[in-house]
Amino acid sequence: MRIITKLFTAVRGGARESAEIVIDANGLRIFAQEIHECENHITQSKHQLASIIAEKMRLKREIENLEKTINQFEQRMADHLGNEDEASALKLAQMVCDKESLLKRQRQHCEKLTQHEDQLQQTLQKMITQLDSYRAELRMAKATGKMQSAQSKLANHNNGAVSRFGDMQDSLSRIQERQQEFADNMDAMEQLDSKLSGNLGGVIDDSVDALKASAQEIMDRVKMRTSTA
Repeated sequence: MRIITKLFTAVRGGARESAEIVIDANGLRIFAQEIHECENHITQSKHQLASIIAEKMRLKREIENLEKTINQFEQRMADHLGNEDEASALKLAQMVCDKESLLKRQRQHCEKLTQHEDQLQQTLQKMITQLDSYRAELRMAKATGKMQSAQSKLANHNNGAVSRFGDMQDSLSRIQERQQEFADNMDAMEQLDSKLSGNLGGVIDDSVDALKASAQEIMDRVKMRTSTA
């Protein structure tokens, strides 16, 4: 039983590790999405705050109207009392009492809305400030990611470039060796031609001298015959 429990624990651990790998691989995307969702939440909160402000404005107008109505009723009460019409004044007093009760409730409601508005504004301001900070962090994280990616590519490129430089140096060495071999062959041919040309000149001179000697001998022989005859 303990073995099965450990196997299930290992499976859960593997799933957790796989999830962490996925999260780490998509960290920037997840962070950007979280910022986007926070922006939507702030937008909704702004709409809520706007509705609260609108409701408070409506209440203030009702409060002002109630105050005007109460003042008018009190003025009419004073007129009735001046005319010793207490019955009419009492009716107006009852109406003023009802209006003042409503006015009290409206003022209390307006105060609560004001408190809620202030709290929501403070919360929104904190959220906006924090969100701006996270936006800046996201930009920095993206820039850092691009820089690290460029560094990785450059490192890989440098490693490949070192290998390519070695290949190019080998190719250059082979080219230089072939060129030097060709130059050596040309020098050897020139030296051989020079030597062969010098020897051939000596052989020709010897042959000419030999021919001249033979011709002289023939001429001497002919002369001897002629003188004998």
